[in-house]
Amino acid sequence: MYRPRAVKPNVLASFRRFQSQFNVAIIGSGPAGFYTAHHLINKNPNVHVNIFEKLPTPFGLSRYGVAPDHPEVKNCEDTFNQVAENERFKFFGNITVGKDISLKELHKNYNAVVFSYGCTQDNKLSIPGEELPGVISARKFVGWYNGLPECQDLNPPLNKIEDVVIIGNGNVAIDCARILLTPPEVLSKTDISDKAVQELKSSTLKNIKIVARRGFLESAFTNKEIRELLELEKYGVKFEGVDPKILDPIIPFKNKFDRITSRRLDLILNQMKPPQELFTKSWKLEYLQSPIEAFENSKNKRLVSSINLQENQLYHESPDSPAKVKSIPGATHLEKAELVITSIGYKGVSIPGMNELGIIFNERNGTILNDNGRVLAEDRSVLPGFYASGWIRKGSAGVIASTMMDSFTSAGFILEDFEKGLIKGGDKKGFENLNLGKSVVSWKDWEKLNKFEKKLGESFDKSRYKVMNVDQMLEIIRDDSTNEDERFAKYKELVSNQ
Repeated sequence: MYRPRAVKPNVLASFRRFQSQFNVAIIGSGPAGFYTAHHLINKNPNVHVNIFEKLPTPFGLSRYGVAPDHPEVKNCEDTFNQVAENERFKFFGNITVGKDISLKELHKNYNAVVFSYGCTQDNKLSIPGEELPGVISARKFVGWYNGLPECQDLNPPLNKIEDVVIIGNGNVAIDCARILLTPPEVLSKTDISDKAVQELKSSTLKNIKIVARRGFLESAFTNKEIRELLELEKYGVKFEGVDPKILDPIIPFKNKFDRITSRRLDLILNQMKPPQELFTKSWKLEYLQSPIEAFENSKNKRLVSSINLQENQLYHESPDSPAKVKSIPGATHLEKAELVITSIGYKGVSIPGMNELGIIFNERNGTILNDNGRVLAEDRSVLPGFYASGWIRKGSAGVIASTMMDSFTSAGFILEDFEKGLIKGGDKKGFENLNLGKSVVSWKDWEKLNKFEKKLGESFDKSRYKVMNVDQMLEIIRDDSTNEDERFAKYKELVSNQ
């Protein structure tokens, strides 16, 4: 006669854990948040994910950070839309964690809370004059031309400038230069804000200098980005090259460089040729220079007049050590500029209530103390139920693909901790017990706004016409009038005047 074998206690416990519902709250709906949700939902059928987003719109830097002339980068949103269609996913837009709902409340109602809200502040130069209106961050400039609501008051007076200095030479810096130099009629068909297009049409810009504190071999931009900037020659934009004193010492060693660096050098050298035609605008790569002071413009308080740059040199502490930078005493020069854009990285900020829960936020680098995504207490012990993914975990470096892998890693540790019983399932009810106390934007609400933006874009021959005002977003979402044509006409007039 058949007798079933006894099930070992640890196997039974594991089985029960995977039978109970596991509720996860994710703060932030950018790539880090959505990729974390994607992995959790795909790998465990008992995981339910709720994403909390401070804006009525999802996708974070995919919507508001990716350059408008790079629509292919936003293909990740196809994956995010698939995640949102899953019955185990819910979106809570227009909800600021730490204000509309406390961290303590989330912790009380969810088995795990994941910080995936990215970096929303700027690294600082910490130099005199940085606070002047004519010195703006790349984060704000990118947010302005991409329609981020909080950046719409920026309105840089491009019709009053001839010279721009960009501090930093990463991909974001190159994006800023390319947007400033590309003909507005080319950009107007993208989802760039119409306000930005109008300002770019009035631009009197002539020259851009992209300034880096280190040398050419340490350039932070990718070859793809710099190639696109070089290709603006077809629009009458001249590349002024790189100072020979920077390139001449490294050219003899070209064959020793890796393929990417060698190709980068070729790209630059091939473009450093006498001009064959007249150019209306130009740009140049500057190296081994650091800003030390920006100066007010006496004729226009919204601008600066110049920026003082300190010349640097590279040195090695040992033959095998990486190059370091030191200033050359007394070697400074003034660079004419009406506008300075600082592109030296983004920085995360803490959420109210973190200290109360024992979560350590590193104010210096703007990240949450963690070990591969597991949030740590001050004594470096793991805080059960708290996790981090993306830039708020490791800092503002990397592209969407690297954020995806980072988020998958963090999600893997969440599932591992659940499987091991380090965090329990089934005892917390998720959103059912939440009292949000304000108007929540659901995924269905977002789809309504999304449909409106795309339809409005079609009427202006654009891929999308973004609504840039939160109140207008909510008004469009909440309007339940049945005549769709009348409703569209009403908000078309309202939004096109934003």
